[in-house]
Amino acid sequence: MAEANVRVAVDVGGTFTDVTLTDLTSGLIAAAKVLTTPEDRGIGVLAGIHNAFEANELPLAAAREVVHGSTTGTNALIERTGATVGFLTTEGFRDILEIGRVQRPMEGLYDISIDRPPPLVPRHRCLTVRERISADANILEPLDEDGVRHAAARFRALGVEAVAICFLSSYLNPIHEQRAADILAAEMPDCPISISSGLSPEYREYERASTAVINAYLTPVMGAYIDSLQSRIAAEIGKVPLYVIQANGGSTSVDNARTRAVTTVNSGPAGGVVAAAYYGRLHTRDKIVSVDMGGTSFDIGLIEDGVSKVTTEGSFQGLPVKIPIIDLHIIGAGGGSIAWIDPGGALNVGPRSAGAEPGPACYGQGGTAPTVTDANLVLGRLNPGYFNGGDMTLDADAARAVIATLSGELGLGLEETALGVIKVVNANMAKGIASVTIQRGIDVRDFSLFSFGGAGGAHAVDLARELTMTEAIIPPMPGTFSALGLLVTEMRHDYVTALGGITTQDVNVAELEAGFLRMEAEGAAELETQDFDADHIRLTRFADLKVVGQTYELSLPINGTFDAGGLARLIDAFGDLYRERYAFFFEGEPIELVNLRVSALGLNEPLVLPAGEASGVDPTGVRKGTRPVYFEHTGFVDTAIFERDRLGAGMVVTGPAVIEEQTSSTVIPPGIKADVAADFGLIVRLKD
Repeated sequence: MAEANVRVAVDVGGTFTDVTLTDLTSGLIAAAKVLTTPEDRGIGVLAGIHNAFEANELPLAAAREVVHGSTTGTNALIERTGATVGFLTTEGFRDILEIGRVQRPMEGLYDISIDRPPPLVPRHRCLTVRERISADANILEPLDEDGVRHAAARFRALGVEAVAICFLSSYLNPIHEQRAADILAAEMPDCPISISSGLSPEYREYERASTAVINAYLTPVMGAYIDSLQSRIAAEIGKVPLYVIQANGGSTSVDNARTRAVTTVNSGPAGGVVAAAYYGRLHTRDKIVSVDMGGTSFDIGLIEDGVSKVTTEGSFQGLPVKIPIIDLHIIGAGGGSIAWIDPGGALNVGPRSAGAEPGPACYGQGGTAPTVTDANLVLGRLNPGYFNGGDMTLDADAARAVIATLSGELGLGLEETALGVIKVVNANMAKGIASVTIQRGIDVRDFSLFSFGGAGGAHAVDLARELTMTEAIIPPMPGTFSALGLLVTEMRHDYVTALGGITTQDVNVAELEAGFLRMEAEGAAELETQDFDADHIRLTRFADLKVVGQTYELSLPINGTFDAGGLARLIDAFGDLYRERYAFFFEGEPIELVNLRVSALGLNEPLVLPAGEASGVDPTGVRKGTRPVYFEHTGFVDTAIFERDRLGAGMVVTGPAVIEEQTSSTVIPPGIKADVAADFGLIVRLKD
């Protein structure tokens, strides 16, 4: 029987499903890419795993675990295919989901056609019950238990499949939510119940309610998907543990993923940001803008001080959540993004995508809309006979036909139109990057652009130049790099204790230290049940602070015991961070402690990327040919074509060049140089 020593990671995207595996014995790291199967994503997952094992002549019995980045929750939110949810809240607060913050979405500040997405729960399924907890956690009015039973009867009549509960001030005292959940569970035994105090025990009732509702909406969908996938894995591979990536960049057990489904949204993109931070640390780059350009979306992450940014103030599909998530900005700009002309005659690209079915016209699966991939093929940037390592052959005539239709409407030449598609999608991506950097007061010129995803290499250099960045980095196996990221994630559980708003002058440091110790003990115990010993458990403390009277808080790490000295250091650090974010801080301003947090990490075996010996500087000897490639200022140029697997460490590729590999292609424009790193990553220098 084969030794179970192979870790497997699967990232399901909108167009492709990526699989990366690592053999812990031999050090092998390999990848495979298959088309996503939207009608049943589990089919694509197992097909990708089979392909990866067969291509590397590994027996399925060698699988040790499967780590999964799932789009199930994300797609259910996009397509509005989640459960029929009922919402129960405190009497007088029935319309909390409709009212929200009485604010327009940020992207709608200057566009009156954009509005907030409708709530997941319509008003007729929002019910109330008499109860009240005070702002200091005392019971002002007992829970009306008969009212909860009446609500259960009403939910049954409405065909509710899951219930979310959010009572006022439950983050300080959850007793009423817990009791209501017990009653509903007895009255509706097959109906999952989500309580806000269990998911997000923090103040801001709207965000807490929204988090509970999203969780309820996704729980039946996620549960059905996980159960089906586990059964398939057991039948085809064996009894292999399955772990699911969370939006915070850490993995969790399938049991947690079932009951905390909201934490699995955007899990695949989160894995990519974690991988980018990991690779940046290997190459002493601590400031990175990570961009993942796949077939459907363009996912942007920000890495400072070598770590991905985690926030508790995020949103999924315009719906707010109050859980730790990696700070991601996702726009509809991928290889499958469709080019179209608006009523004013202007060329647009995205956000609609051709997806996996039918896909771009060049896939030969019935697609008739011009896409970014079709444009790249027309310009010679893609090899029609070597797409996805030769597993797919692209139809160049079909690509030219759909771009020609677009060029006829625009009155431009074929290549000029294709280049226009590329320039528009690049502008969209640059605008997205600016929204998480320049618009936040961050100088993007201090950052490296870290580009991956199947389509990322074709656009990376143009993007970095447009943003005047100093370099673009394309890592090894870029087309499946998010899946690689799943292998460097750690098991993660997050805990929070709300303090109800106490000023730093009134802090009892002993009580807060006890709060930290309680959460740490809970986190360590949870990880121990998942077979992590003390040497592989890391506990990290944070505190959320704000200036008294202000609305939002800043989160800061805490090192060591929380005593008087620790409190003083925390206050100083808050002042420094406040100045960095807002340029000025009033010394002596009263500061409020809002929450204590603990992140409990279970450390997996570190992933080691393969390294090669220096092979000289000149890559001419491994060039596999040339072909005409179209560039903006030169037109078609005879361009060197390289196979990435044949490039050696230390080589310098000078553009014009296209570097092809199994899962991606990288375009090096004329006059630009790319260094091949020891681990075969490409470091593209844009400034000397």
